[in-house]
Amino acid sequence: MSDSISIYLQEIGKTPLLNAAEERTLSKAIEAGRAADARIAAGEKSVALRREARAGAEAKERFIKANLRLVVSIARRYPLPQGMDLLDLIQEGNLGLEHAVDKFDWRRGFKFSTYATFWIRQSIGRALDQKASLIRIPGDRAANLRSALRHQTPDNEQLDGELAELQRLTSPVSLDKTVSDDGDTTIGDLHPSEMASPEESILEQVDIALMQELLGTLDKRARYAVEARFGFVDGERHSFREIGEKLDVTAEAARRMVSRALDHLKIDAERILTA
Repeated sequence: MSDSISIYLQEIGKTPLLNAAEERTLSKAIEAGRAADARIAAGEKSVALRREARAGAEAKERFIKANLRLVVSIARRYPLPQGMDLLDLIQEGNLGLEHAVDKFDWRRGFKFSTYATFWIRQSIGRALDQKASLIRIPGDRAANLRSALRHQTPDNEQLDGELAELQRLTSPVSLDKTVSDDGDTTIGDLHPSEMASPEESILEQVDIALMQELLGTLDKRARYAVEARFGFVDGERHSFREIGEKLDVTAEAARRMVSRALDHLKIDAERILTA
């Protein structure tokens, strides 16, 4: 367990758990505070309203803090995908906990932990779908996969065909993973190199040389206009207005200059290529 997790658990462990009577009391205070906030927002002003609103906010904070351990216990049941750690899942679960506190109705007689578990799982599951998966899959299938993974072995041998395929598609794989029986070949070895081949490098050099030759047939102002328009000056494509300001002409004049230069370059390029 990491130091940050240990510190977090020690901190949330300082808040005592709530019994059923305390849950009802805090829920009533939260409800009253919410009503007070609405009346204040509508324009009412009184010390009593502000006191109720403040008491509601404090009750909500205590309610949440007393149930943070519930979030941790639920988050621990989820397999951790690459790129996320337990604290990430806990933070997402805390959002679900806060939503549960806001929607909890003490009149129905439900135990809060039972009610909140649904919203905590919803929040964690949504985060896993959005942040941990390589592809987006329908929510019901994602939920089925998460449920299956919580009960499977680490090698996923017990997953059925469809769920195993979903797991493969949504999980990143290290390029260092071996794919041969002797262990000498990795996925990275089979991945095509992004470096240009010798043939591509030569063709690129020929293209650059041809472009420089063609640009050399333009006068200085026209060459600058073309190079600035297509990002050859500083790597950024400049607008006709910017080019015009540099050449002390209007944007329309800069556009016509570039258009005439391109027509000239096309003619010269055809002549060179057919020579």
